[in-house]
Amino acid sequence: MGLEKKFEKYMKNVCKRVKNKDVHLEIKLELMDHLYTLKEEAMNAGMSEEEAVDQALEQIGDAAILGAQLHETHKTQMDLKTILLVLAACSFGLLVMYFLQFHSGFTNLQDMNIFYKSLAFYLVGLVLMFALFYFDYRRLLKYSWHLYIGTLCTLILTMVFGSRVNGVLFLRLSDVSINLTEIVPFLVTVSLAGIFQSWNWENGFKAWLGVGVMALPVILISAIGFLPATVICFVLCLTMMCVSSASLRHIITLAAAGGLYLVVELVSLFQGDSRLYFYTVHEFSSNGLYINPSAMSEVHTDWMFTYIIYSFGWLAGVMAFMLFVIFIYRVFHTAKGVKMAYGKMMMTGLAAVFATKFILSISTNVGLLPFPGLAMPFMSYGGSHILLELMAVGLILGIYRRRQLGNVVHHEAESIS
Repeated sequence: MGLEKKFEKYMKNVCKRVKNKDVHLEIKLELMDHLYTLKEEAMNAGMSEEEAVDQALEQIGDAAILGAQLHETHKTQMDLKTILLVLAACSFGLLVMYFLQFHSGFTNLQDMNIFYKSLAFYLVGLVLMFALFYFDYRRLLKYSWHLYIGTLCTLILTMVFGSRVNGVLFLRLSDVSINLTEIVPFLVTVSLAGIFQSWNWENGFKAWLGVGVMALPVILISAIGFLPATVICFVLCLTMMCVSSASLRHIITLAAAGGLYLVVELVSLFQGDSRLYFYTVHEFSSNGLYINPSAMSEVHTDWMFTYIIYSFGWLAGVMAFMLFVIFIYRVFHTAKGVKMAYGKMMMTGLAAVFATKFILSISTNVGLLPFPGLAMPFMSYGGSHILLELMAVGLILGIYRRRQLGNVVHHEAESIS
């Protein structure tokens, strides 16, 4: 057997006993470094190359014992706290759908089978969530610019060829209509995390180019005409700039421009009739908050938080509220411990998307903002947003699983595989 083959066989025997394949490359690189260092030391002491190789293997230890030790060290870890929070929120939403279909006065919903459809969406979403947990998110890094440009092109196509339903543009592909306002924030998160994980904000030209790259998705999504999605993308981009260490001057520039636009849009909404919709579906009395069933056709989507309080009481509303607060805090807190900048930015960006969606939904439900048409994460009825949100959680869990790993180094992997 060739001398180099002895090292390769040893590393393969070690990795066979480590079930977490994500760390195989890192283990091989570390073992190779140690083995060659020991080999060189032995040869410098006067040994032949063959003797040096044998001594290096003897010094580093039995492959089976080392492999078992490394397996214990690198066991696959699941973020059970996050999973439990998400399952609790989904279960809460499913319970509300069951109550709406079988025990409520909203007869129009009883014919829609919203409970059974929601159950199917949650089950498919959970399968996708665990699939993305096992998928190595680091492999998306090299496609960041492709994803960014593809997202912008899709937005432009929607503006040119899309059809408007309830004030929102949909991209129609044959008989399928795609609501990009739900998808784009997640696509932008993944793409910007890869683009800006090593962006040079010190270079004047690249810094202003970075501001433009951040602003362009916000501008295009605002042209589609759904203000909540614009707000979500705007907050996301500001968050990405902060995490990628952009200068305060560039952050303020984007914040001032976007903030001015949002203020103008909100003023026009408050001057119109949009906010009055809140008062057509809510009634107040000395006993608390009530709903006018005859005026509320979107109780299972737009007004989920209001309905939870209406049907289950303020304690249930507080519990639902706290589930989201703890979940969002958990994701932001976990992101701080991620070693790879790409993973840290992606997790922080996804947390920002969830936080903004949640705040906008709650604010609309209590009458602070005029944004009907915005689903409450994990709980409101709907297939696309449930699937997207659970897939995003899958990415978060996958990042947590690999939080101590660095970049995927393809050329080195090929040389030792």
